[in-house]
Amino acid sequence: MNISEKINKLVLPLANKIGNQRHLVAIRDAFVDITPIIMVNSLFLLLNSLVLNQPAVLKAFPYAAKLTEMGTMVNNGTMGFMTIFVTFIIGYRLLNSYIADGRIGTNDISPIHAGILSVATALIMFPLNNPAMITGTVKTVTVAGVYAQSLTSSGGMFVGLIAAVLSTELLLFFYKAKKLRIKMPDGVPPAVAQSFNSLIPESLVVIVFAVITFAYVQIFHQGITDLVQAVISQPLQAAMESWIGCFVIQFVTQFLWFFGLHGQNIVASVTSPPMIAAIQQNMAAFAAHKAVPNIVTNPWIGMYTLFGGTGAILPFLIAIFIASKRKEYRDVAKLGLLPSIFNVSEPIMFGIPIVMNPYFVIPFIFVPLINLAIAYPLTLLGVVAKSVVIPAWTIPPILTTWVTTAGDIPATLLSLLLFILDIFLYLPFVLASNKGAKLEEK
Repeated sequence: MNISEKINKLVLPLANKIGNQRHLVAIRDAFVDITPIIMVNSLFLLLNSLVLNQPAVLKAFPYAAKLTEMGTMVNNGTMGFMTIFVTFIIGYRLLNSYIADGRIGTNDISPIHAGILSVATALIMFPLNNPAMITGTVKTVTVAGVYAQSLTSSGGMFVGLIAAVLSTELLLFFYKAKKLRIKMPDGVPPAVAQSFNSLIPESLVVIVFAVITFAYVQIFHQGITDLVQAVISQPLQAAMESWIGCFVIQFVTQFLWFFGLHGQNIVASVTSPPMIAAIQQNMAAFAAHKAVPNIVTNPWIGMYTLFGGTGAILPFLIAIFIASKRKEYRDVAKLGLLPSIFNVSEPIMFGIPIVMNPYFVIPFIFVPLINLAIAYPLTLLGVVAKSVVIPAWTIPPILTTWVTTAGDIPATLLSLLLFILDIFLYLPFVLASNKGAKLEEK
């Protein structure tokens, strides 16, 4: 425990600083905000793949093929504009955080202005002309005045993040110069006053983005989106998709959780953009009946590690029921069993507790890594399917895998086998805690 406390003193300040950094919090919360519409899209994807596209259904009800178009419509309206939604929310939440801190008066400027400005600057950086394929042919033409869905969905995600953060910060910078504000007389509605207050600062931000974008295109003969994808998006996603990146993410998540910090929330601000892009690419490929490209996504990690919550808590509870002689552990396990079935692990994390408990540090951190070490090569070899659906996080273990892989039986069986394996991995440490209880009594 002395070692744990020393590590805690080193880790806690840094983790808290990262977890509370306003820009990272705005990015993290933006992805949380769009989760409902992403899940709705996943439901339609499941409906198309498991029901409407089945040969037996099509034979009995031929019109089912036409109904699949609803899934395409939902995808266009949800995942198809994901970058736009996220960009708006980041700008909105970032400015709102400054208002909450008292940096700006609540009546000076509305966070909605920052959200709108974020989207506007992102669209300024998107290319004016985009390639398009003529329906029914393989001929490609260049279309003007049309934004490519590859950018409005996940491909332009990092451009949106950059636009939201920089445009909001620039807006605040210009807004601090009181001479740039247009003061309206008393009695003018607040919405009108706020609009005129931010008129000149917003105009200056738009001009800055327009000039920089135009100059870059003229000098380098490519769009800023090409630069961002080459320098940031593709390298970061490639790093996340590697087995090393996957293990590092999971290790950091488990390590932070052991010290009572919400690991997923802390790492999500960095991992969410490439992870969302990866699952969106998988969903699009699956819907188009093409090869699914990416292994590592948040749903893929979750279906092999979130057995009742972070650290495979449900197998841990079963190990306690099997072998623990500590009444306090068994009592807490009984109370936390039902929540853990729906992946709510906090009663166990802080009730037994697992947090800062030297008996369980090794299995809590390494059991999920062992699961991924088994699942990654099997997924790479095609033995089990990749993730193509974003499920509700409260779906019980094993069933989550079936939903996430759109009904893949081998992947579901793998989850079941890993679940059983985790019980045996936790058992020696539960037995060790029994011996510890005797020593504590003495």
